[in-house]
Amino acid sequence: MRNRSARGGLLTMLTAVIALLLAGGAWWLYGTDGPLSSGEGNGRGKGRPLDLSGYDWADATVPGGLCGHRGGIRLRDGAATGVSSTFDGPEPDMPQDVGAYTDEVVYGDLTGDGAWEAALPVLCANHDSTAAGQRAMGVMVFDGAAGRLDLIGTLVGQQPRVGEPPNFLRVEQITRGGITVTEKFYGAADANCCPTGVARSTWTYGGGKLAPSGSTVRTSPSPQPPLD
Repeated sequence: MRNRSARGGLLTMLTAVIALLLAGGAWWLYGTDGPLSSGEGNGRGKGRPLDLSGYDWADATVPGGLCGHRGGIRLRDGAATGVSSTFDGPEPDMPQDVGAYTDEVVYGDLTGDGAWEAALPVLCANHDSTAAGQRAMGVMVFDGAAGRLDLIGTLVGQQPRVGEPPNFLRVEQITRGGITVTEKFYGAADANCCPTGVARSTWTYGGGKLAPSGSTVRTSPSPQPPLD
């Protein structure tokens, strides 16, 4: 009876130790902060914040949603070629060439946490295409507060899109709670190379998200030529 009782006590102790190890597994493997994760979103963990002003944008991995790609897109020297896409071009699911305007990244404290967020312009076009094959242009806004690159949102044109190429955005300013952008958009008479419409478009940040808050036309695009 005494041996059986001792074995029972030892089994109980071992069970308690195993439960304790399982409960503290995240601490044992990763430390008190838990593992750093990657991906889209803007959850704020306890990881060391990224200094986005010194981030290597030319070799970054960016979300693929803007370009119709499932998963992340790894840039090399600011570009990626032959990226699979759900966009149609001359053929269904035309592969895309993706380019990031790494010399036009704009920084500012959008969230009010005392650290800079970053806005990266990205263009998606059919592989080896001309301007007519441009499928999407947007500005990806990132936060690094959680110790990883998190996508807050992607800005796309607020003015109507006319013709093949998308409207083009250039971030002018990031302030606490808002982003101001110059948006160039096309008129019916514009060539693919040269949109003539200009608007001031704005986005507001709140609740962890960006939402369009207005677009004012500064220069109307060229009117449609009269029919003969």
